[in-house]
Amino acid sequence: MDSDYADTPYDKWGADTGVRPYLLVSEEKFPQYRHVPDAVPVAGYRESGATELAALELADRVPFAAVIARMESDLLRAARLRELLGVPGQDHAGALAFRDKIHMKTLVRRSGLEVPEFAPIRVLFDLLGFVREHGYPVVVKPALGSGSTGTRVLRGPDDLARLLAEGLPEHAEVEEFVEGRMYVVDGLVAAGAPVATFVSRYLNDCLSFHDGIYLGSAQLTRDHPLTDRLIGYARTVLDALPTPECTTFHLEVFHTPDDRLVLCEIGSRTGGALTSPAIRAATGFGLDEQWFRAQVDPRAPADTGMHGVAPGRSAGWVVFYPERATLAALPEDPPPFVVEERLRGTVGSTYQGGVKSAHYLAAYVLTGADDQEVERHAQELAEWYAAGVRWTGRRGSTPYDA
Repeated sequence: MDSDYADTPYDKWGADTGVRPYLLVSEEKFPQYRHVPDAVPVAGYRESGATELAALELADRVPFAAVIARMESDLLRAARLRELLGVPGQDHAGALAFRDKIHMKTLVRRSGLEVPEFAPIRVLFDLLGFVREHGYPVVVKPALGSGSTGTRVLRGPDDLARLLAEGLPEHAEVEEFVEGRMYVVDGLVAAGAPVATFVSRYLNDCLSFHDGIYLGSAQLTRDHPLTDRLIGYARTVLDALPTPECTTFHLEVFHTPDDRLVLCEIGSRTGGALTSPAIRAATGFGLDEQWFRAQVDPRAPADTGMHGVAPGRSAGWVVFYPERATLAALPEDPPPFVVEERLRGTVGSTYQGGVKSAHYLAAYVLTGADDQEVERHAQELAEWYAAGVRWTGRRGSTPYDA
């Protein structure tokens, strides 16, 4: 795991279940888990192979009841580990259907749902041919990427030339650019069926970190005209894929100006940033905690009936990204509509700008009566933040121009 303890306090969640969690934690995050008896730091957590070796060595000493993985980058290796150990849960083929965007869109298209025109990029001519056939703009992204890392919008030949000069992402795909507002459905599947679903919309977009603009989200209440439609759409997408018996999911879908729903992508994991805390602020429902309990406790939760948030009780989140500069100060005393604050920035540290949508400097959970009020509060928060944050030694604009 490479997540903050505030997001994954597995020892607290497992305290009354009789489950003993053994945690393999990145060295960067380990100080937050030092108090957990069976937490072990792993050097080179993401890339060295030490994590896999540590997991197998642990399995030789301790029988596993479940393999828990919340991060998207951990899903495939967790699935393969389950197969090696004979542990129930999402298998590798199922995980790949949610991780590989080409495979995912192929399966969803077969079910009759609309997806953007897309193609894998195996050689450069695949991209050039796609542009000749479909024209600009197009989107290029890693097929196995996460957090919008490596995603570029090409709006013309100049953007294409810049991308080619930098090099294509590994295992890339290209797809047509879809005009429309991005909506999100997050939820929990337990015993093979969605038992809780929540609909939100992005404030700005997932590529905001490229330009140093804040990214945010606002929950839609049950009386919003799109809530039921988007929840039904999410169920149809889940039916089109090898959805595991127990998982959280994070679905992104375009609502076009002519009222079509077009899939962006779906992950078999919880949404990033402060998605789970925002849902908890609006409903009291702990999405990740219930996901954990459903995997380790045989008494799977019954359908909560929590599909969309109650009218008058919306919430959302806003994250701010670093600049290419040295952080001199962060603002203090956020507005009263902020109910949770996460500060990752260190005064005196130098940053290289935004590199991934999940790598924020400061994040806030905020409340409002509905998504419109949450959006207004987000704009007020952005003004408050801009007035209080201070940078020195700015080194020019971000290198990303998406």
